[in-house]
Amino acid sequence: MLPYRIGEVFEGVIPVSGASVIGSTGARNTGATHLAEWLEKCEKIWDENGQGTRTFREQLDYFAQLSAQFPIAKHRVVFAASGKLPAAARLDENALGVAEHKLYWAVTKSAKESLYLCAITNSETLRTKVAHFQSQGQWGARDFDKVMFNLSIPLFDSSQTLHQELSKAAKRAEKISGMIDIDEGDYFVTVRKRIREALYDDGIGEKIDKLVEKLLSDAG
Repeated sequence: MLPYRIGEVFEGVIPVSGASVIGSTGARNTGATHLAEWLEKCEKIWDENGQGTRTFREQLDYFAQLSAQFPIAKHRVVFAASGKLPAAARLDENALGVAEHKLYWAVTKSAKESLYLCAITNSETLRTKVAHFQSQGQWGARDFDKVMFNLSIPLFDSSQTLHQELSKAAKRAEKISGMIDIDEGDYFVTVRKRIREALYDDGIGEKIDKLVEKLLSDAG
């Protein structure tokens, strides 16, 4: 996860039918023979070595965190749970990715709402305001998880000029972020820093910080 863009992605097969995670029996019933055979092997290993508290399918869909993502929503925002610097990006109807356990995600009603949330989450303003809620490591504050929800962040309202300004600014930030060259093997922390530096060099980073400061101040 990078500010305003997705970094490295991984391909995989997710055993889902409709909005349900399926096991080997479900896969065989849908005609996915090879998947069923693979799942049978996984289930056998799980049954032999697991603690017996849940099935392999239940483990895959732990607390429904996987099935809740289906069907894939048209507009989503994802943000990294860990790291020293925040990183959030939006996914549109062309992005069929599924969030793994170190990402938080939310469905939004429009692209503008997604941009609005990305602007807030990626801002230095938000980072400084939640720093005292974060766990402390050797290098200072770390791990964001849900600490930003301790702040009074207004729901997106397209009739509000400030909300529209944040969406527009985030669109610019997306463009700047997308222009940063990333080489294979680049450490994600270094890339996040590089993107943030580019945003402030452009001036859009500072503009977003000021807009978010006004937003949060007005919200009390």
